[in-house]
Amino acid sequence: MTGHKTIRGYWDSIWQNEVIPKKIEPHEPSIRNYTTRMFHDYFKQVFSSLDTRKLELLEIGCANSVWLPYFNKEFGFNVSGLDYSEIGCDRAGRNLNSSDVKGKVICADLFSPPSHMLGRYDVVVSFGVVEHFEDTSKCLQALSMFLKNDGLLITNIPNMAGFLGFVQKHINRPVFDIHNPLAREEFLNAHEVAGFRVVECEYFMSTNFGVCNLNGVRRKSIKWLMKKIILVLLSRASMLIWVIEERFRVFPISRFFSPYIHCVAKKK
Repeated sequence: MTGHKTIRGYWDSIWQNEVIPKKIEPHEPSIRNYTTRMFHDYFKQVFSSLDTRKLELLEIGCANSVWLPYFNKEFGFNVSGLDYSEIGCDRAGRNLNSSDVKGKVICADLFSPPSHMLGRYDVVVSFGVVEHFEDTSKCLQALSMFLKNDGLLITNIPNMAGFLGFVQKHINRPVFDIHNPLAREEFLNAHEVAGFRVVECEYFMSTNFGVCNLNGVRRKSIKWLMKKIILVLLSRASMLIWVIEERFRVFPISRFFSPYIHCVAKKK
């Protein structure tokens, strides 16, 4: 498919140098784990009306994923992942093994997958995938091929149309440029154009500047150090807000400061 804003080599280099992520611990109470707990609460709400045990879940863009073990352990899904980076797939498989979770990781392009994957899954999830394409609706149509009729699609993207995108653009423009900055309304509309019935599409969380990154900036350089300090300070500000939220819940989600957009939609 044309309109892809990245290439496979970019992701290979990211996963080659990325540290092995920690396992998701949704019940760990530290403030550093606040985002994980918020995601966990969100997924409990989304799956509240489903008997998820033994349903089939596929993560598109599963490179280095810690979500596959999480969905199996917390909800009982049979889990599979798909990505086109061999390095990323190898890491996802290792994460499954280290969590003692059985799952399948398929290395293939989402636009030309193995035929046995089509129409097979009850739930398809993606984190930070569809915004890397110029035509969001065509990418979403490709994701729909994996779903059973009436299957559930859950897509999460960073809010690059808000202040988070402004920060990313100024600290590391090449990373910003591989994103299609979508507002909530555009994201919702892309799902409808792709043939989905949208259940909900909303901004998620009040702040999280930890989403911004310095991928590609030469490490230990003066420029990298200065930008790293800025990101650390912004991340500390986010953590302060989370501390206040845990006590008072006073910070609303917004199109300007929320770090993510979630969409839940059903295949017609």
